[in-house]
Parts: sequence; structure tokens; C-alpha cells
Amino acid sequence: MAYQERLVKTFEYIAKNLKATHTVMAIATVKGICRPTFTMMDKTEKPETKKYTALREGITEAVAIPVYFICGELAGFGAKVLRNVQDSVNIKKAKKLAEKTGDIIDIEKIKQSPEMTKKIANNLRFLGVCVAALLVIPSVCSVAIKPIVDEIIKPPKTPDTPKSPETLSKPAANTLQQLQPIRRPSINSFLGSYGMKVGGV
Repeated sequence: MAYQERLVKTFEYIAKNLKATHTVMAIATVKGICRPTFTMMDKTEKPETKKYTALREGITEAVAIPVYFICGELAGFGAKVLRNVQDSVNIKKAKKLAEKTGDIIDIEKIKQSPEMTKKIANNLRFLGVCVAALLVIPSVCSVAIKPIVDEIIKPPKTPDTPKSPETLSKPAANTLQQLQPIRRPSINSFLGSYGMKVGGV
């Protein structure tokens, strides 16, 4: 029974404190481990292709994890900034109203509740990770991944095979055919084939 209670409390704590940032970071971590592993296990692809693809997938998820965290937490921090701005505006309005009416205001009731701030922060974190997935991560990967992969996996250089002197001295066969003069049949050979000569019989 104690084990079940601890399990229930653990799930309740995760449900109450789970953030969109944590979810996408966990997904990116699993993808960064599993996708390169499954790619290398593929026996139908060439080894060079598997290495390149696995390395590219691993670097992509390694880039995605900190980008998700930064974008999500910056968006969540924006909720606190918005709360402070909204609270200051509400307090100023309440003070002006209290000066006119003579009432006593309770500043703590005017301030935004922590529960509302938490909900706004979670929603902004979700928007932050969406922006990271759609814009930030593809932009960073398109700039950074190719140079890194090319630096790690350098393609073998194919040496230029020098041409032999005989090949260089001999022109191509089609060149010889182009250089040959065109032979035109003479009139004497044409008439001689019929028993006739130019200038008489």
C-alpha cells in the first residue's frame, strides 16, 4: 500500500509541475539516443550512409535539447514580467480610486494570484517550444550541422590520374575524322566511268 501511495504522489507531483519544456527535452533525448541506434542497425544501407545519417540525427537532437530549454524558459520568464507589469498598473488604478473614494485598498488581493501566473507561464512555455521547433532549431541546424558533420566525417579525396604522354600526343579518333579533307569526285573520273573523255571522243 505504501508503494502505491508513493507512486500516486509521484504522478501527482509530475502532473502538477510538468512543463512543456521538460516534455520536449525528454522526447529529444530519447530521439537522440534511439534514432542513431536504429539507423546504424539498418543492414540495407551502406556504412558511409549510415554513419552520416546517424551523426546528423544525433547532432540535431543535441542541438534541440538546449534550444528547447532556452526558448521555453525565456517564454516562461515572460509571464513573470507580464505579471509585474499588470500588478503595477492595477495598483496604480486602485490607489487613484482610493484617493477619490477614501477607501483602504488591499494590495495583496489586487496582485495576480500565483496559480494564474503559473498557468500563463505554462502556456507561454508551450508557445516557446513551438517557436523553437518551427523556426529556431531548423535555422541553427541548417547553419551548424553540415560543417560539423563534414569535419568529423571527411570524404576521401580521389587522386587525379595523370594522363600518359601517349594519350596526350594522340588526338581523339573523332578529331582525326574531323580533320580529314572531303574528297570530291572529279569530272574526268565521273565521265570516264561512262567511256567519255573531256575534250573529245
